[in-house]
Amino acid sequence: MLAMIEIELKKIWRSKMPIYLFLAFAILLFFHIQSHTWNDFISEKLNWFTMVMGMMGFGIFSSWQFGREYQDETFKDLLALPVSRNKIICAKLVALAVTEVLLSILSVVWIFAVGLFLHLGTFHLAGIGTQLVNFGLSMVAAIGLTFLFSLIASLSRGILAPISVSFATLLLGKLVAADTIGHYFPWSVPMLQAAQPSSINAISWLAVGLIACIGVFGTMVWWTYGDHTD
Repeated sequence: MLAMIEIELKKIWRSKMPIYLFLAFAILLFFHIQSHTWNDFISEKLNWFTMVMGMMGFGIFSSWQFGREYQDETFKDLLALPVSRNKIICAKLVALAVTEVLLSILSVVWIFAVGLFLHLGTFHLAGIGTQLVNFGLSMVAAIGLTFLFSLIASLSRGILAPISVSFATLLLGKLVAADTIGHYFPWSVPMLQAAQPSSINAISWLAVGLIACIGVFGTMVWWTYGDHTD
């Protein structure tokens, strides 16, 4: 299993997709800088990362990882391997999650680097530590939600449908987050956890967990029992 995860990680990084996503965020980080203190700057950029990368970038990444197997017709090679298809899917999903965690860490480091470059003032360690914890939880939710796009990419045999759904859920999540029932909508949870953690409760995490389970087990069932004929 570890060998399969390693293979998937190598495939991901050879494609340079994570690098492109990180560079896009690294460049965009210099736009619309309004904060002049560390706490405000970190809060602003972590919230922005959650929405732009966590909700949209990770959705595109998840869609691409599974959709490209059908677009490049490499899914036939995977299905021909003398390995359980569930193990293949688990390896791909773990590699996906690991890569997204690494992208999150790299982006946080870059945010601090930009903050140092801007010579921001008033650094409060306790406040920033709390923001980082909330950001970490928001990334857990965002990563769990991306598993659904793996299922949609597999069912649609491409990347257009899941990417379209990821944009739609981002917009809905942003709109619903401002409503009183926002914390019940799974795609609002990452944004609320980063910006308004007090509004998140157990039902919020149950909703995210349900979507993640549908994505994981649905993808496994499709790859095991679905019709993969041309």
